Amino acid sequence: MGLYDSPSPEVKPLRGLHLYHFVLSNCSQRVRLALEEKGLPWTSHHMNLPANEHATPEYQAINPNGVVPTLVHDGQVVIDSNDILAYLEEHFPKPPLRPHDAGERAAMQERIAEASAIQSAIKALSHELLFRPFRRIGPDELAVFERNHRDRELVAFMRDYSEEGPAWQERVETARGEMEAALDRLESALGESPWLSGAAFGLADVSWVVNAHRLSQAQYPLEARPGFRAWYEKAAARPAFERAVAAYRP
Repeated sequence: MGLYDSPSPEVKPLRGLHLYHFVLSNCSQRVRLALEEKGLPWTSHHMNLPANEHATPEYQAINPNGVVPTLVHDGQVVIDSNDILAYLEEHFPKPPLRPHDAGERAAMQERIAEASAIQSAIKALSHELLFRPFRRIGPDELAVFERNHRDRELVAFMRDYSEEGPAWQERVETARGEMEAALDRLESALGESPWLSGAAFGLADVSWVVNAHRLSQAQYPLEARPGFRAWYEKAAARPAFERAVAAYRP
């Protein structure tokens, strides 16, 4: 469930719920939304990703992947946003965000797995369509990032983004294809139930609505999928979404 035995002395004494996150990270938004839906108090540890705070040795001791979010609960470290959702549901089951019906629960887990699988596509499309106008990475910054960050795939991603060459264009085109296929599946699923979690709003909706929000911000075309658009508007109208995502300020 994404549990990590962190060697960091910073996290062991922490009591209650602590979240290491970034305001624009859709994975961080996912966890903030779950915390708000459950009405749980939490302490913010906001990370400055443009300043590469996630690449420091101190943070990579907390989260070995060097990404956000990271949840700390009474000194216990949980990494990966969808694993954090499952952890919160297990330890704070009220109000429930998981259906009682076994069939709905299985379908919900499938949608959550799809949200995890599509993350690389969301990341590529976010950088290409939303971040590029104001987030450029020069050779000096890239060299520092390559030297400090342990995740070689993330380093390769940032190198491709910085160079904006054929390798980057291939990433973007692959991301578009994966996203189109995923949205087709969601459109079909929403023709059978009002929420991605079944009859009621739940964890799959938490997991996907932040992706839908990112696509909307990036002006990704959604007109051909009216069911998905209507679901997104309904999910984004929830008060918890306003607090955790739309109006959230660190």
